[in-house]
Amino acid sequence: MDEKTKLSRRNFIKTGIAGAAAAVTAVSLPGIASADTAAGHPLPNECTQWSWEKPVKAIPEKQIKKTVKSDVVVIGAGLAGITAALSAAEFGASVQLIEKNNTWAARGGHITAFDSKIQKRLGIKNNYRQVIRDWIAWAQGRMDERLLWSFAEKSGACMDWAVAIGEKYGLKVTMWEGYYKGPDYTEYPVTHFFHEEDADLSYVYGNSKGIGNVTLVPALEKEAKSKGVAFNYGTPAVQILKGSDGRVNGVIAGKPGKYTKFIAPSVIIATGDYASNDEMKRCYSPFSLKADAQIYFPNKCNTGDGHIMAMQVGGAMQRHEPHGATVHLEAGAASYGFLHVNALGNRFKNEDVNTQSKSCSKELEPGGIAWTIYDRDGLTQVKKQVDANLAGGLFYGQMWQPWGNGFNLEVEKMTQEAHIKDGKVVTASSIEELASKMNVPVENLIKTVSRYNELYKMQDDVDFGKRKELLTPIINPPFYAGKLFSTLLTMSGGVRTDSNLLVLDAEGNPIQGLYVAGSAGGEFFANDYPTICPGINHGRCLTFGRMAGIKAAGKDPYKIIPSIKI
Repeated sequence: MDEKTKLSRRNFIKTGIAGAAAAVTAVSLPGIASADTAAGHPLPNECTQWSWEKPVKAIPEKQIKKTVKSDVVVIGAGLAGITAALSAAEFGASVQLIEKNNTWAARGGHITAFDSKIQKRLGIKNNYRQVIRDWIAWAQGRMDERLLWSFAEKSGACMDWAVAIGEKYGLKVTMWEGYYKGPDYTEYPVTHFFHEEDADLSYVYGNSKGIGNVTLVPALEKEAKSKGVAFNYGTPAVQILKGSDGRVNGVIAGKPGKYTKFIAPSVIIATGDYASNDEMKRCYSPFSLKADAQIYFPNKCNTGDGHIMAMQVGGAMQRHEPHGATVHLEAGAASYGFLHVNALGNRFKNEDVNTQSKSCSKELEPGGIAWTIYDRDGLTQVKKQVDANLAGGLFYGQMWQPWGNGFNLEVEKMTQEAHIKDGKVVTASSIEELASKMNVPVENLIKTVSRYNELYKMQDDVDFGKRKELLTPIINPPFYAGKLFSTLLTMSGGVRTDSNLLVLDAEGNPIQGLYVAGSAGGEFFANDYPTICPGINHGRCLTFGRMAGIKAAGKDPYKIIPSIKI
C-alpha cells in the first residue's frame, strides 16, 4: 500500500467504530458525493472513507440560474444565523441569508450570559473566573480557552442587545430560578429566557406558549428584515465556493437545475449541529447513538450540512474527540433526586447529579433502563428541596421557573398526572405491585427500597454518598415510578475555529472569508456538555453570532461590543 492509501489514525478509528463501515448512513445533500454503501461492506483491505471525505464535483454553471451579490452570506436561520445577519446589517453590510427550511428554526429558550443588565438589576453576582475554571475542568482542558474568555467578556453585552430588540417587539426577559444548587455540583445563575408579557410560565407537561426562543427568533427576524437582510427560505446551501487565492467567495444554494450562486467576500456558517446525522455521530461521538430519543425543531433538520461543506473546502473538525453530546432526560418522566433503579430493580448511582449525568449513566445499565422511585409525599419533598436551595436543575426543578417565584407544586402535580396517563409514570399501592408494573424483579425492588429507607433512617448514604438532605423515605402509598428516557438534543462539537470565528484547516490556518457561529462551531466543548451553565449552547449562538456578523461586516467586535471585567 502506498503513502496515499495507508490507513491514517482517523481512518483506523473510524473503521473500528463503524464495524468495517457496515451500512454507513449517507448524507443526502444535492451536489455532494455520498458514500457508496450498495454492497453493505467495503472490499477486503479497502481503505474506507466517510461520505464527506469523498471528492466533490463542482456544480456545472448550466445548473446555476441566478447570481446574487452581497457583502455577507449567512447559512442558517436559527438563533446564531439571524443574529449574525442582523449584526452584519447593523454595520452597513448587505446580507443574504439562506435557509433550507421554509421558516426560521428555534428550540428551547435557556440562554447563558454573564453579567447582563438583568442580572445586575436582580442582584445576581457570580465569580466568572471560577465559572471558566470549572468549565475548563469539565472538559479537561481540551478546548480553546480563548473562546471561553471571549464568550465570558462579551456575552452580557450581547444579551443586553437582544433584550433591547425583544422589548421593541413586546417581549420580556427574566432569569431562570430552577438551576441546580449543590455543594459539589452547582449550576450558576446565568440562565436567561424571553417570553411574551402575558405568557403562562407554568409549562404543564412540556406545553408552553409565548416562551423561549420561539418568541425571540421571530423578533430578531423582523428586526433583520427592517435592516435590509434578504431571507431566502427553502434554499438549501449545497456548496461553499473558494477562489484560487484560497479565500471563500460565495455559496451555491437551491435545488438541482435551479441553483442560485450567492457571491460574497464573507460567508457565515450557522447551520446548527449534526445530531440527525447518524454517520457523523458514529464518527465523532459513538456514545450519543445510545440515546433513547431525539428532539429538534424543525424535526431532523440538523444534519451537519455546514460542517460537511466546511470540510469540503479545507476546514477541519475540532481537535478533540469524542465530541460532547447534549443528552437530557427530556422525553421521559422527571427524575428529581429520588432513588434510581435499573431494569434489575437495583440502585446504581448517587442521584444527586445533573440531568446530563443521569442520562449518560443510565445508558450503561442493563438495556439502558432506569426508573426514579418515590411515594405520596415525593413532590412536596421536591418543592422543599428546590425552595431551600438544596437542589434543582432540569427535570428536577421546573423548565420556566422565573426568578423569585419558587417551585410550583400544583403545576408539578398536573404534570405528574399527565405522565401517568401516557405511561411515563406508573403508580401502585404496594412496592410489589409497583415492581410488577415496572417489569423489574419484585424481590430486588423490595430489597432496594428497604435498604434506601434504612439509609434514610441512618441519615447517612454509606452506599453511594448522597447528601442526607436529599434522602427521602419511600413508605407512604401510593408509590410512583417514573421511566427515564435519555434524549439527544444537540451534538456539541463542530468545526475548528479561532477567536476571530474563522474556520481553520487541519494545520490551524484560517480560511479567509469563512466564519462559523453557534452549534456548528468547535473547540468550545469537549467530552461532555457542561451543564454548570444551563443554556450555554444558546448563549454561544447569540454571542458568537453577533461577533461573527460584526466581523464579517469588516468591523472589530472586540472594540465594538463592551466587555465585562472578569
